[in-house]
Amino acid sequence: MNKLFKTALAAVMVLSMALPVFAEPSETDENTAAPNAGSNVFSDINTENFAWAKPYILNMHEKGLVSGYEDGTYRPDNDVTRQEALSLFARAMGSNDPVNAEVLQIAHDRYDELISNYALTWGKDEIAYLMYKGALKKVDLDTYLLGDEKKTPMKRYEAAIIITKAMGGEEKALADLGVVLDYNDARDVPSNAIQYVAYASDAGIMEGMGDGTFSPNTAVKRSQIAVMLSRTVDKTEYEFISGTLTAIDTGSMTISIKNDDDEDETYSYTGDTSFKTLGDETQPSAMAANMSVVVTLSGGTAVSVDTVSELPSETVVGKYVNYATNSGVTSVRITLDETGETMSYECLPDLSVMYQGSPATVRSFVKGDVLELELKNGKIAKISGNNKTVTISGAVVENIDISDGVHITISHGDDEYNGKTYEVSSDVSVRKNDVTSGLDSIYPGDKVKLTLEYDVVTEIRATSTTKSAEGTIKSLTIASPDSTITLNINGEEKTYTIPKDVVITVNGEEGSLYDFRVGDIIKINTDSDAITKITATSTQESSGDVTGVVTAINTSFGVVSVKVDGSEIPVNVFCKDDTTTFVGVDGKSKKMKDVQVGQTVEVKGTVSNGAFVGKLFIIIAEAAK
Repeated sequence: MNKLFKTALAAVMVLSMALPVFAEPSETDENTAAPNAGSNVFSDINTENFAWAKPYILNMHEKGLVSGYEDGTYRPDNDVTRQEALSLFARAMGSNDPVNAEVLQIAHDRYDELISNYALTWGKDEIAYLMYKGALKKVDLDTYLLGDEKKTPMKRYEAAIIITKAMGGEEKALADLGVVLDYNDARDVPSNAIQYVAYASDAGIMEGMGDGTFSPNTAVKRSQIAVMLSRTVDKTEYEFISGTLTAIDTGSMTISIKNDDDEDETYSYTGDTSFKTLGDETQPSAMAANMSVVVTLSGGTAVSVDTVSELPSETVVGKYVNYATNSGVTSVRITLDETGETMSYECLPDLSVMYQGSPATVRSFVKGDVLELELKNGKIAKISGNNKTVTISGAVVENIDISDGVHITISHGDDEYNGKTYEVSSDVSVRKNDVTSGLDSIYPGDKVKLTLEYDVVTEIRATSTTKSAEGTIKSLTIASPDSTITLNINGEEKTYTIPKDVVITVNGEEGSLYDFRVGDIIKINTDSDAITKITATSTQESSGDVTGVVTAINTSFGVVSVKVDGSEIPVNVFCKDDTTTFVGVDGKSKKMKDVQVGQTVEVKGTVSNGAFVGKLFIIIAEAAK
């Protein structure tokens, strides 16, 4: 297995051959291989010939790792076939543990098509699991399972090869070119197996035959399997835990899991720990919280971490650092905008890459480019990149929002930009109609060319179209910073933004938005979708008199609501200290702030387009207490 087990742990695999010993059912005698259910003593291991193996056999039988036959025998001198040996390796590694059910399913999804070429009638779980763990490759399947090879007894030198691979020690073994075997029959060991025999011997998994020989070409016996397994179990106790990944600390090299009992546990891992996401090798830093995982522990330390769930897709944005390709797998490093942390993400084989709106490769990016990564199960499915400085031409302003900083939303013929909202820099450079201006001159409807640096607008070049129109007011909203008005113009309704510096003229004199009411007819001059000038064309004034009880006061807008006796709807009286004379009950001069709800008042003024403007405001009686 790829770095799954170190030498101490590896022993487990080796001896794993000794897992529940079973044989492929015989075509001529089914009872030959049937397990002896519940027997604690085998009738054929009490002889002196097998005294050395008896305690190991009984120990492994008690633990449920080996079994006998229906006739009460263990048959310690029977050979173990190649397929049996491989299956026992897999079981020792956890292939039949219920916790590994989802891992096993991933293994089947990946390798069943390949395994189907070997006509296996049993043991497919175990072979798929060994493939998943990296202990077997196709060349091994050809060697041990093709045709009748699967039924051939496994020789001792072959066991050494499988043991070494299962322990993840193949690379180390083959690197030791000066191996000298300390066996009398070392010359009988095939040259391609010498380093494997040395590795299995040095690890204490395999020993000589007692006469100084290794006997490489003899078959592995059931008695030997039991001994190997017992030693392995004593040396390494494997534990499998399933749960949800809650955190991974690459600094302290710890992983935190909420197990299936809803308990939080933290385990350490090493540089040799295998991390996989749905079967693909990955790095600890690429694993995300809330992934369902299966953790294999040995001595309390994680030796493998396998994610078995598909995460919902997520998108991360950051600045490109570099990319690297290792063993055919490409990774991209970015500095995340949100946290400032530099992260490395592996790319999926069918990665899609776009740069500046065109198909590209990871080689297209330069340091500092803005990348948007679409992640699937923690790996990159799509990269959309832009130069750190981007120019967007042909856009139209849809909205400017100043509620939390300044953001501009645009419409555009290109879906990549259409409807996008961008942050505007506090020192943005603005020119409108070739004149240096400020951000407050940019209105909805303006055509703009935006320059962005790291997705922040640093420059705006705007043009607008000036028009004039006449219409009837359908609605008017007075707000900060910009008010809006909806007009009926030639039978069509259109809403405009009213900037705070709009020029308003009423009957040839300076006016304000408070002079207008629904139904008024006005002329407007527009700059794109913003009104720059309003002129009242039909304002007529007449004298008026209102007497009633004050029901509401809004000093900010200069409005007092007066309910006239016999009327359900109050009259809104528009008045200001500088244009209205206020007189109290005592006959003395007052201010608008002295007006209170509940007072009885008499107001004399003028009516303009349905709006009552107070000229003289007299408090007749104080509010009842």
